[in-house]
Amino acid sequence: MRKHYSLLFLLIAFMAGSCGSDSDEPIIILPSTPSYLLAANDARPNWTNPDASLYELRMSVQVELGDTLAAYQSSLDLMCATINGEVRAVTSPGETGGVIYYPLIIFDNGTGGTVSLSYYCDRLHRIYTITNWATFNVSAAPTGNSGIYRPCFTHEQ
Repeated sequence: MRKHYSLLFLLIAFMAGSCGSDSDEPIIILPSTPSYLLAANDARPNWTNPDASLYELRMSVQVELGDTLAAYQSSLDLMCATINGEVRAVTSPGETGGVIYYPLIIFDNGTGGTVSLSYYCDRLHRIYTITNWATFNVSAAPTGNSGIYRPCFTHEQ
């Protein structure tokens, strides 16, 4: 039984030490690792920010990973917001006071459109998407109504 606790402690220490890291150290995979945390072969997306001059309105939000993916973050990750399948914002992570977040300025020409959110995890080579994440609203608080936005990309949908 002590051996299992030692293994669990090592796994937790590895994950805590890997937050925000760009190291090439291997990711430990246990038999109980969920499929959404296994490395895949998604290519790094070529998302590019839209031309802001084409849009009248903007919605600014700051997003943190709100699930187990936070342990796999790196500076090579990307967050993308789309409306009707068109890229309306792209950002790489920022960090302030040890907190990693993704500042998005989402562009549109009208309110009420549905924003979908995609996250590319470089360490896992995977793209995660939440469709219909939020309604485009220029008056939305940049950090949400009750703290920063923390979407969960890995929960069963």
